Amino acid sequence: MRRGRMLILIALVLLFGAAALYLILRVFSGGGGGLGTARATPESPDRVKVVIAAQDIVRGSAIPENGVIESEFPADAVVETMVTDRGQVVGRIARMDIARGVPITENMITEEPGDLLPTGSTASLSIPKGFTAISMPMTRLSGVAYAVQDGDQVDVLVSMLMIDVDQEFQSIAPSDTLTLLGQDLTLQTGVACKEIKQGDKGLECINEVPPVIGRLETVPDSTVPLYLVPKETQRPRLISQRLISNATILHVGTFKLPAEEQAGAAVAAPQGAGAPSDGQQAQPVIKPPDVVTLIVTPQEALALNWAVRSGVDISLTLRAPNDTTEDRTTSVTLQYMVDTYRLTVPTKLPYALDLKLESPLNLVLPNDKSAVPAK
Repeated sequence: MRRGRMLILIALVLLFGAAALYLILRVFSGGGGGLGTARATPESPDRVKVVIAAQDIVRGSAIPENGVIESEFPADAVVETMVTDRGQVVGRIARMDIARGVPITENMITEEPGDLLPTGSTASLSIPKGFTAISMPMTRLSGVAYAVQDGDQVDVLVSMLMIDVDQEFQSIAPSDTLTLLGQDLTLQTGVACKEIKQGDKGLECINEVPPVIGRLETVPDSTVPLYLVPKETQRPRLISQRLISNATILHVGTFKLPAEEQAGAAVAAPQGAGAPSDGQQAQPVIKPPDVVTLIVTPQEALALNWAVRSGVDISLTLRAPNDTTEDRTTSVTLQYMVDTYRLTVPTKLPYALDLKLESPLNLVLPNDKSAVPAK
């Protein structure tokens, strides 16, 4: 009996020893099971640590110690410009706004405070590729009574005065001329003389040319020819036409400067003695817009710039949203008005209105009279 018990005890010891040895071998060999997870897993070779922003970093600010962290990224997604060491980033200056979670690259940081990346304007983001923006003056009358707003579609109309000029001198016609008279003051020629000299036969006309404006007339009951010249300066002829079709308004009024936007955001409600009394609020001074910025093609921008610099009268007309109609227009002149609208030409009377159009009428609306300086 005693021998049998001893054999059973030896068998149990061997069994528990084998079990313990099996568990020890599994732990040290990296086998599965709950106990095996305690062993540290080596870093995967397909992942690389890079520096990313742990918070939003403002352009121009120094990057703080807690502003960046190191995080693993897939190796195939890492480029050579990404920073992998926090020590190369902390204390440096952000050249641009960096959002939280964005990997830091070498061009995002600098040691020089003034070495910042330009951010550009938000207005340029609204300009389609191949187009450009240009500004022009605007009044209440030319701006559709201030009905136009950002994003509207408009046409640009121009009105200008045409005159005749001497093609060589580019001066208003007629040019100064000389008329050759005889000794008895009779008209010898009906042409203009650029020069007169004394010859063997008396006065001679040199380089005679037809006058720019004027005509020969014969006095009734006389053979003496007369050369008629204008009594007054030339009357300009008004013409109106559409210059640009379907332009987009980028902005009405003057854009705010960055300093103005920052100042406006920093100004708090007034306090103390200068604050408005209860029930009263300071009323801001609203000035009407005097400029409008249009999105046009580069060629249209050149035409509009020429019109503005030439002092041409410019007006806007408002179009319906998404109206892309490209109908052609005809220049409007006095002849067009008479022919198209069948205007009756007034009978010549021995009296007339004292009206001579020398420049486009500068209309002043009643509500704008207070803004007109006294003469």
